[in-house]
Amino acid sequence: MIIDVHTHLSTLEQWGPVFLQAFGRAHASTGADLHVTPEKHIAAMSGVDVAIVFGINSLALKMYTPNQAIADYAQAHPDKIVGFMSIDPNDPGAVEEMDFCHASLGLRGIKMSPVYQDYHPCDEKARRIHRRAEQLGLPILTHAAFHSIARTRMEWANPLLYDNVAREFPGLKIILAHIGLPWFEDAMVMVRKHENVFADVSPAIHHDWLYRAMAMFQEFGVMHKLLFGSDFPISTPEKVQAALRNVNHVVEGTAMQKINPESIEQLIHRDALSLLGLEVKRQ
Repeated sequence: MIIDVHTHLSTLEQWGPVFLQAFGRAHASTGADLHVTPEKHIAAMSGVDVAIVFGINSLALKMYTPNQAIADYAQAHPDKIVGFMSIDPNDPGAVEEMDFCHASLGLRGIKMSPVYQDYHPCDEKARRIHRRAEQLGLPILTHAAFHSIARTRMEWANPLLYDNVAREFPGLKIILAHIGLPWFEDAMVMVRKHENVFADVSPAIHHDWLYRAMAMFQEFGVMHKLLFGSDFPISTPEKVQAALRNVNHVVEGTAMQKINPESIEQLIHRDALSLLGLEVKRQ
C-alpha cells in the first residue's frame, strides 16, 4: 500500500495573490500548475492507494479553500481520499469550525501553517486548536520548512517550535512537513524525542538535501518516523518515489554512507494511516 500524506486541492483563486506571486518568483522552474480541481487531483493519485488532501486557509494571506469542498471530494471517494480541514488559529470561530468539520463534514485531521497563518505554535490561540485536536483525535500536518513569502516570519517555520507543543499535548499526532527543509537536523531531533511526532518527505525535489536529511534520520535510527508525501501539485507521487529510490546517486563513487534501499521501500509503503490513528472506509 502507498499512502500520500501531503496533497493539495485548491484552485488558483483559492491560493490567493500573495502566495501565487511568491511561488512564481521562487519556484517557477518546477513547472507546477497550482490550479488543482477534484478531477485533476484524482487523476494524479492513480498510483497511490490513499491520499490525504487539504487546502490552506489564511486570514493574513487571504488564502481560502472551503473545508466543505474538501469534505465533498473526500465523500465522493471514501476508499481513496482522506480529507483534512484547514483551521486558522486567528479565526475567532476556529474551535467551532473544527467541531463542525469533524462532526458534520467527516474531516479527519488538520492542516496548519504558522508561517502562512501568522501565529506562533505556542501562542494561546494555537494552544486551543492543539488542545481540541488532541481531544478529538485529529492529527495535524504543519508546514515546518522554509518559504518565500517576504512578509511572513521565517523563524516560525522551525520544527523545534513544536517541542513545547508535543510536551504539552503528548496525545496529539504531529506531522512536520518537508522534513523541516532546511532544518532537517531539528526535524530529526523532534521525531526522535517525541513518539507522536513524524515528518513527511515531500516534495523531494531537492536531491542533495533529501540525501542529507535521510542520512541523518538513518544515522539516528528514526527512518521509521518518515512518511511518504508528494506535496502535489508541487511534485507527484511518481516523482517522489523515483527521487527516493535514486537518493544514493548524489554520493556514488564516494565513501559517504548509503541509504538502505530496504528502508526506502518501507518508507514508500508505510501504513501512515495506522500510525496517525486514521481509518479508510472501504466500499
